Amino acid sequence: MNKKLILNADGFGFTKGINKGIIELIEKGVVTSISCNVNFPYIIDLEYIVKNYPNVSIGLHLNINVGKPVCLSEEVPSLVNESGEFWNNEFNKKLLLKQINLSELQKELEAQIIKLQSFGLHISHIDGHQHKHLLPGYFGVVLKICKKYNIKRIRCHRKYLIFKNNKNRKLKIILHYLSHPSRIITQGYARILMKKAEFGGVAMANRLITPNLDNSMFLSSTWFEILKSLPSGINEIYCHPGYPDDELRKYAKYVDERLFEMTVLASPELLQQIKKEGIQLISFNQI
Repeated sequence: MNKKLILNADGFGFTKGINKGIIELIEKGVVTSISCNVNFPYIIDLEYIVKNYPNVSIGLHLNINVGKPVCLSEEVPSLVNESGEFWNNEFNKKLLLKQINLSELQKELEAQIIKLQSFGLHISHIDGHQHKHLLPGYFGVVLKICKKYNIKRIRCHRKYLIFKNNKNRKLKIILHYLSHPSRIITQGYARILMKKAEFGGVAMANRLITPNLDNSMFLSSTWFEILKSLPSGINEIYCHPGYPDDELRKYAKYVDERLFEMTVLASPELLQQIKKEGIQLISFNQI
């Protein structure tokens, strides 16, 4: 069946607790790829992964809405509030109202690239915090910097829905989108952007595996259903494992659930199921 899976852990560098969790899962052989938030001091822990796990692909988790920029605040004034931090939940509105200066946006993204490169690595891929990089205007900047810095891969946003019971999947997909018609537009738009990226020479997985919203990524049953239903080709799943801490609670809503993800992903049964289903764990470097 030639089933391949990139299991990418998002948010390395965000907090100490997240770093600890991701490193544990790399050591267990489950996580094969990571995406890094470089605008927090905890990114320094990346030195350990670069030194000890050269087969793990390391990408940039573009972050333009949480914490402080890598650039000085006065260099990117449209990106920050009076406290010198990103606009967080106000970012979408400001971008769509053209209150975000795109040249400043590019300047900050390039600063994040350069900071990640300073760890002596080639950036394997790019994705975005909360998928903000798919917003109009933003994605064009992403393609520019991919070309400028020779970054050849991005996260795929062709979503492949998997349900608790994957029987009658086509009917369930129709019912899902009838219940959430706005997703037809947003996910259709994302597919257009993926075609644009591929036309520009940027590679990606065949699809992004996405459990239906009544599923939970911290249930073993969800993961076993995913593995059982995984289609052939290159698949990507992103996860958010970690140990909750005060820094995470300051910036995120998805907090305690990360510990549940840790428990599932660290279980020997998960690796056994991966082997049982004949799934090959790969990294972005193998696309």
